[in-house]
Amino acid sequence: MKRVVIVGAGPCGLAALKEMREAGHEAILFEKSSTLGGAFASSAVYPNLHLTISNWAMAFSDFPDPTRLRYSTGEEYLHYLHKYTSHFGLERFIKYDTKVVGARLNGITWNIETLQKSIPDDVSSLVEADALIVATGANQVPKDAPSGLAAFSGRIIHSSHYDETFKREVANNNLRVLVVGGGESGSDISAELGELSPNVTLWLRRAVCVGPRYLTKASEMGQIEANKSQNFPANGFLEAATTNRMSAGQNAYAYGVWRRILWHTPILNKALRQMSLEATEADWIMNDQATYVTKNQRLCEAIHDGYIDVLVSPNVSSRGQTCEFTLKNGRKVQRDFDAIVLCTGYHSEFGWLKINDLSSNPRSWFLHCFPKGLGQRLFFVGYARPHQGGIPAVAEMLSRYIALLLRGSRALPLDYADQAQRDSKAASEYYHVSPNLRTLVDYNAFMESVARRIGCEPRLPVTCVALVQLNLLATAAIGGRCILSQTNSSIWPVLALWMATVAGFFLYDDGLLIKWWFYPQWSVWYRQRGPGARPGYLSHVLGRVRLRRSTKINAGFALLVGWSIPTFYLQQVLNMVLFVAHVILETLGLPFPKAWGGLWRPKLFVLHGNPWRITDLIRP
Repeated sequence: MKRVVIVGAGPCGLAALKEMREAGHEAILFEKSSTLGGAFASSAVYPNLHLTISNWAMAFSDFPDPTRLRYSTGEEYLHYLHKYTSHFGLERFIKYDTKVVGARLNGITWNIETLQKSIPDDVSSLVEADALIVATGANQVPKDAPSGLAAFSGRIIHSSHYDETFKREVANNNLRVLVVGGGESGSDISAELGELSPNVTLWLRRAVCVGPRYLTKASEMGQIEANKSQNFPANGFLEAATTNRMSAGQNAYAYGVWRRILWHTPILNKALRQMSLEATEADWIMNDQATYVTKNQRLCEAIHDGYIDVLVSPNVSSRGQTCEFTLKNGRKVQRDFDAIVLCTGYHSEFGWLKINDLSSNPRSWFLHCFPKGLGQRLFFVGYARPHQGGIPAVAEMLSRYIALLLRGSRALPLDYADQAQRDSKAASEYYHVSPNLRTLVDYNAFMESVARRIGCEPRLPVTCVALVQLNLLATAAIGGRCILSQTNSSIWPVLALWMATVAGFFLYDDGLLIKWWFYPQWSVWYRQRGPGARPGYLSHVLGRVRLRRSTKINAGFALLVGWSIPTFYLQQVLNMVLFVAHVILETLGLPFPKAWGGLWRPKLFVLHGNPWRITDLIRP
């Protein structure tokens, strides 16, 4: 067993500590502050923050959230992390108020230098370790203001300093406020300030693609408040549309076209639809698959209701309290502001890692975790940000893999550095509309890729597999008869078989197949089997969302199902052809590029080196 040092007691560091200790490693965690929680215990959590991922999707796979399916506040999620730490007895392995100031690799051993607040600054301690896990997170250092705002003479604050005092100032004085950035924090803060002052403007370099927390156009905060006291259907949450297995089994083009159709219907908020259409002009086929998505509808509601104004301009200049924006059509707009709130995010710093030529680009690390030449000694956890889904679930999955690697139960691919290069190129091409967000990953493909290396990918019972295969055979027979115009009575037995299998989808184990296809792919699915299996947890969670009570048939879900059914059957036909090409190219050591039809494969197997196996043609 190995001596492991973990840096950072946020959600990712806690998951790493738990997995290392459970695997038998001698693990210790250093946290520079006096409490756990990382960003959720710091100034990065602004007032009235609600997570953009449901509490079940943010929960760790072996510690399901016992409360109803909903969107937690930052404080509630911090409470969950404290309970997780207590449940697994992690507290005694955490050294608080201890800052790691240097880490050097001496042969195969890490020499890690730390400073404690209770000890004078010039006195440090040295710890030796076999492995080092960096879990300091992406929200470390606030980014500077854009250069065009350098001459602004008014007040500038970062969202990390946004608080109740500033809000009262805005409300009492009707301050003219410019909010910079259209991510989750920018959406929340601009919408909130728009209710306090009539003089709030949001500046975006380009339009942002927006996803609603709930799949309706009703008031998002109203639904969040109602959801605190009543159960909402599981298929009504955003991740039900973005992480479900049915969508992951489609190719990126089919999924993108469905998104385009959705944005042209009145199902969602009008401002959301217009902004998403504008944001994806650069790739109107893949649409939101090619870019980062802001999972927060509040911004669009505020725009729709006239609470805030939005200026989309690639550039800004400033002088005194005046800012000048150049719009896409060349028109210049000048506005005066009293204050600017920067919702421009953070950047990471690894200056304490004394490693020559260490790349800080997560895509250069295999699976956003294993840097070249150091894959057995140095690991980064928390630098894979799902396009859909939550960072903690991905970090936990990587931690499970690391624990097995250090124990010798699993091994990295010999060419993992080369694989990282190929994966990086593929991801950069895929997410080409958001080229600078290098932490972005596809949740389903990433989770499945790591799970298959662990051996914990979920599998459905044989009964489910048989139902699906019989349904496909019946569908093929019906299609064949229709093509050959053999519409006599002989079609009825086949049609009866098709209907019987569809009924089985709903009836077997309370609609297990329906939940597999159309419910969110919560991380608890990955405790069904393999190392660290806790199958009872999955049964318990699925039992809490009974199919009849937890599925609501509304316009959005009807559109999803109506699009998914024919796409599902067509994709099965495509897979037969594409898999042959995939095997040939893989045998030759060649990638499956977009130009050769690579994106016609199921999304699940396009990114992150997720292996496509012949059994995937049979299993749902």
